[in-house]
Amino acid sequence: MKTSIPCFVLLASSVASCVTSKPQPDPPIWSAAYNVPYTVMANCLAAQTVGGFTGVPRIQPDAGVATVTLGLGDGTQMAINYIVRQTGSGTSAVEWRRVLTVGGWEPIDSEAHARADACGKS
Repeated sequence: MKTSIPCFVLLASSVASCVTSKPQPDPPIWSAAYNVPYTVMANCLAAQTVGGFTGVPRIQPDAGVATVTLGLGDGTQMAINYIVRQTGSGTSAVEWRRVLTVGGWEPIDSEAHARADACGKS
């Protein structure tokens, strides 16, 4: 019995440390810089469909950040986002993030990058 108590204590402390530590965010799938204001970029990205998904922009002017969340035609939002940050006067940085990791999503990544490049020429 004496050996099971220390094991229980170690197990409990290990579980507690896992629960209290914050997970680190995954890096974006790709990121790029553009000579376009972040609001123009966000609205352009939202106006163009990617992989059949529609875009909904959420612009936070105080933070200089916009999120364009992709969704289905019925309004169901997916865990697929462009994050657009203001990097200077008239410039922005775009990150492409998606939580979905099942195979077959790679074409949407390159299509999203091509769309951002097209918006970056605005």
